[in-house]
Parts: sequence; structure tokens; C-alpha cells
Amino acid sequence: MTKEKELQLHGYYTRLRTKFTGIIFFMAFIPLILLGGTIYHHYSTTVKEKIRNELKFVAENKKSTIDLFLDDRANSLNILAHTHSFDYLKNKEHLNNVFQLLKRVDSAFQDLGVIDNDGNQVAYIGPYRLVGKQYSSAEWFEAVMRKNLYISDVFLGFRKVPHFVIAVKRIEDGKPWILRATIDINMINHFMGKAILGKGGGDAYILSREGIYQICGIDHNRILTKSDFKMPSIFPNIKETEKHQGGKVLLYAKAWLKNNDWLMIIEQNLQDELGTMIHVKNTVLLIFIIISLVIILSTVLITRRVFARLEKIDSEKLELADQLVRSDRLAAIGKLASGIAHEINNPLAVIAEKAGWMGDLLAEEDVKDSPNYSELVKSTQDIKKHVQRGKKVISRLMGFARKVDVAHKKVEINSVLNETCEFLNKEAKFRNIVIIREFQDVLPDIVSDGAQLQQVFINIVNNAIDAIDKDGMIHVTTMSQDGGVLVSIADTGPGMPEEIRKKIFDPFFTTKAVGKGTGLGLSTSYGIIEKLGGQITVESEIDKGTIFHITLPPSCF
Repeated sequence: MTKEKELQLHGYYTRLRTKFTGIIFFMAFIPLILLGGTIYHHYSTTVKEKIRNELKFVAENKKSTIDLFLDDRANSLNILAHTHSFDYLKNKEHLNNVFQLLKRVDSAFQDLGVIDNDGNQVAYIGPYRLVGKQYSSAEWFEAVMRKNLYISDVFLGFRKVPHFVIAVKRIEDGKPWILRATIDINMINHFMGKAILGKGGGDAYILSREGIYQICGIDHNRILTKSDFKMPSIFPNIKETEKHQGGKVLLYAKAWLKNNDWLMIIEQNLQDELGTMIHVKNTVLLIFIIISLVIILSTVLITRRVFARLEKIDSEKLELADQLVRSDRLAAIGKLASGIAHEINNPLAVIAEKAGWMGDLLAEEDVKDSPNYSELVKSTQDIKKHVQRGKKVISRLMGFARKVDVAHKKVEINSVLNETCEFLNKEAKFRNIVIIREFQDVLPDIVSDGAQLQQVFINIVNNAIDAIDKDGMIHVTTMSQDGGVLVSIADTGPGMPEEIRKKIFDPFFTTKAVGKGTGLGLSTSYGIIEKLGGQITVESEIDKGTIFHITLPPSCF
């Protein structure tokens, strides 16, 4: 944005702020009088909304915590199953050692059992005698054999005590086996009891899809009994309803848990809560009047801040408009490049074919006797070499302009970076450049396109090698960030001035010598990362080096 536009924008908001401040001073008492007259009428509604928000907050907290509780236990069991063999765990002493370690970390586990593919429990650690029990006809056994991971509803089972199980399947040497644990429902029941707000009373419980009590709440006798609650259809997040029953106003917060298999319900007696809040009405009104007077006196300061923010937003919009114009220009360049690449590619194919045919002719004996035979062979090879170079340039041009579908797969970022570094390590060692890898051991799961990400990493690391030339270091690091992954690639090259740094993602811009770069590597990388929902930024300082930061979201959907 030019200086002239900036001055015009500032003048406009200065005049607008002056007018707006005058209107506020003139109209200040009208809204105060109206608000003072209606506050009593709307007070109960405000308090009710406050209680609803509190209940919703509690419900969201409980939903997240219970889902996390189930996921953590399932993950712990899955890790045990895939880090220990069937033969190891079926040994009672080994299983006991694993169980005791698990109990020290998480007291929710009541027992641990190993079941073979025929449903026989071959090993068990816990308070019951369950070794040799046959589970092939049990619902949970059939479910885990189908799904690999199964979290059951609460049931009685052999022990005749309400519980639920988490079971994971592992296939070892072509045969499946199951690691199963029983989870203490009292922990969830105790946790749900803390969801009740205030002194008005209420209840909190969990139902299965069939309306069976899984977590009983305040009435312990109703566990595994049928509820008269009308089960709703599946819905996302938290849903609130209000019901008048027996002279009471009940507020319900509902949320589906455990992959929509359990319905959490929190009841709140809304009427009693309103009664306890009404006593502070006069105090609130007095405070409100005082605050209103303060607001009037501070109008000038507030409007100044508001309009400063609006001015900044408009300034950013103008900057964005300039960027959009630039993006349109780059899009036009991309379409033009695609057309040119397509037109040139066909002649190159013909030249390559003719060069190959010429090479075949030169292999005949009568031509070998020619005094210019070696020069003809060299010329033919040069034609082939430069045709291949031309095809590579055309391929990168078409890759820049062409939309490529994203392959949605789980990607191990550390593995992709390791492959990239190993791929380029020979070239780096030849130039006495050390590639240092510093990866976070456990990274969040990333669903993205591994092949395209590797193309980006190769482009950036290869550019770093070219920038250093000889004797230097490239530092590649990974870490988790906001549920995704941050990849940083730093080099000890000469760095870039600001004017070059701003252009490095532009198509066809390159600082390499003629014939050594097409200027499409970083622009293609930028497009790939943007298409995958990520972000790529660069920091550079003269004589200190350059750092590329690639931020990848958990999923590119």
C-alpha cells in the first residue's frame, strides 16, 4: 500500500471517529434509561442463560474428559499388545509384571487377560478365576475380532459385577489374539457426580443407545436398568433442552460419547438456582449504573481504540487486495506455462526419437569407419542429454501449473525426513556438509501426502546444499505444534537480502547460474504445502544462513 493511500485512510477514520464520539455523547442517556427500565424484566433470563452456559461448559468438560479417559486406556492397552508377543504375555509371571506396571500408571485397570483366536482365556491377572474361560460367543469377542479395538457397554459377565472391557486385537504370525482389560466404572461414576451444579440438586448419568444405564449417577440401584428417557438421534457437540416436570424446571445437557454409543445426560434444577441468584439483583443494578457512567466517561478512549483497530483492518484488507492481484498474475503465468510446456513437449519427443534413430544408424559398421564417427556419436549423445534436460524443465513447468490430487494417508514425518536426508547425504558429504537431524520422538498423527511432502523436503534441503556449496551444516528439526507438526530446515549458507527473500516463492525466480535452476522448485513447494493445508515461511540473515519453517496440520482434508 502506497503512502498516499495510507494518509487518505487515516484521514477518513479520524473524521469518522470524531462524528461517532459526538453521537455517543448525545445518545448516551437514552440507552441507559431504556436499559434500566428493562433490566428487571430480563434479569431472570440472563441468569438462566448463565446457568445454561455453565452447564454446557461442564458438559463439554465431562464429554472431553470421558472420551479422553476411554482413548487413553485403549491406547495403553494397544501399546502393550503391540510391544509384547502372545507367547510372552501368556506366561502368568510376565503378564503379572506388565499388569503391575500398568496399575502403577493407571488405577482404572482392574484385571488383564490374554485370549487366543478360539476365544479361550489362556492367561489372566485379576481378582477372579477366569483362566480357561471361553469367550467365543461373547458379544465383545466377536466385535473386537471384526474391529481390532472394542470398548464394550457395561455388563455383568462371568463375575456378575457391572463392568466394561476394552479389548484390542493383534495378528502375530498370521494368527489373531486379544489383550483384554476390565475398567472400573466407579471412577467414571464418581467423576460424573461432580458434574452437578449449585444447591438446586440434579443428576448426571450415562445411557447406552438402548437407554440402559451405564453410569447410574445418584441412584446406584438403577445400573443396567432401562431408563424412561426418550433417546434422541445422533447429534454433534452438546445439546440442551428444558423440561417442566413435577413443579420443577429441569435443564438437560446431552452429549454422545464413545463414538456415539453412549449418551451422557446432566440434569440441573433451574428453578432453585434462579431463586438463589435473585437476592443479588439490587446490588447488580447499582453496579451496572455505576459502570454505565464510567463507560460514558471513557467513550473517547474506547472509540479511539476501536477505530484504530478498524483502520488497521482496512489497511490489511488493502494489503490483501494487492496480494490477490499478484496471485491472479501468478495464476495467469501458471496457465501460460502449462500451454507452452505442452506445445514444446511434443517436438522434444520427436527430437529424442530421431536422436535415438541416428544413434542406431551410427552403430552400423559402414558408418563406424567414418573419420568423424566419434564426433557424430558425441553430438547424438549431446542431443539426447539436452532433450532430457528440456523434458525435466517441461515436467516441472507442467507440475507447477497442473492440479495434483492429494493422497490422504497417515504420514510419519520423521521417516520421510530420514529418507530425504539419506537420499541427499552422499552429495552433502562430497561437499563436506553435515546434515544434523533433531527429531521429536513422538509426533502427532499427520494425514497428508507423503510423496508430495518428500518433494518439498528434497527441494529445500537440495537448495540448502547448493547455497552452502562447501563446508557447512544443515540442521533439520521436528516438533509438535498446535496438534500438527513443525519442520524447520536451517543452513549455514550466505543468507539472503530482504528483496530476494520476498521473491523466492515466485515462479521462475532463481539466484542460481544460468542452466542450473529453473526457478520452479520453491514455487512448486509453496503450492504443495498450501494445498495440503499447511504453511511455509522463511527467515534469512546475510552471512548467518536461512531457515525454512513448514507447518503441517493434523489432516489435509
